[in-house]
Amino acid sequence: MEHYFIAKQHNETDFFNFSWRFLEHDYTFKSCDDIFSKDNVDYGTFVLLKTIVKNKKLSGKILDIGCGYGVIGIVLGKVFSNCEITQTDVNETAVMLTKENIKINNVKNIKNVFLSNAYENVYQKFDYIVSNPPIKAGKDVLLEILLGAYDRLNDGGSLIFVIKKKFGEDSIRKKLQQKFSCIEILKRDSGYYILEAKK
Repeated sequence: MEHYFIAKQHNETDFFNFSWRFLEHDYTFKSCDDIFSKDNVDYGTFVLLKTIVKNKKLSGKILDIGCGYGVIGIVLGKVFSNCEITQTDVNETAVMLTKENIKINNVKNIKNVFLSNAYENVYQKFDYIVSNPPIKAGKDVLLEILLGAYDRLNDGGSLIFVIKKKFGEDSIRKKLQQKFSCIEILKRDSGYYILEAKK
C-alpha cells in the first residue's frame, strides 16, 4: 500500500471521473489508480461523513488531514458553508486531485490545500480535525496523525475520525484517553467506529 504515499508521474490517460450521491446531493470526483478507494467513496468515509452531518453543527476552522482526492473536506464544505476548511495529504497527486475536485464541485470555503507529512507543514490551529486515517501506513503514522491532532486543535476543539474495530480501535482509544479530555464513540457501523476526541 505504500504507493498511496509516494508521488508518481502520471499521463492524462491515468485519470478518470466518477460520480457519488450523498444525502441527496451529487458529487463528481477526479481520481487515478494510486489513490485510496480510487473509484468509489469507501464505506468508512461514508459512515464518518453521515455521522458528522447528522449529529454535529460544525463551525470555525476544519482540517481534513490525509485528504486523498478530497471527499471529506469537499462534502463538509458543501454542508457547513460557514466553515473555513484546510486539506492536506502526503501525496502530491492527492493534493492536485483535491484542488481539481474543489473546482469541479464548486466549493467556495476550502481556503488551503497543501502537501504535508502529517502535521509537518501545518502551523495554524483548528476547531475540528477530521480524518479517515491511513491505517495501512502503519501504527506509527496512525498515532502521529491522531495524537498529533492535540497540538493543532484550539482549546475545546475536537478530532473526529473513523477506525475499524479489527485495526485496534480499543488500543487507539486508550492512547487518546491519555492525552484528550474526553473520548466519545459517536457511531458503530459494520465494524467501523466513529470516535470524537475532545481537547
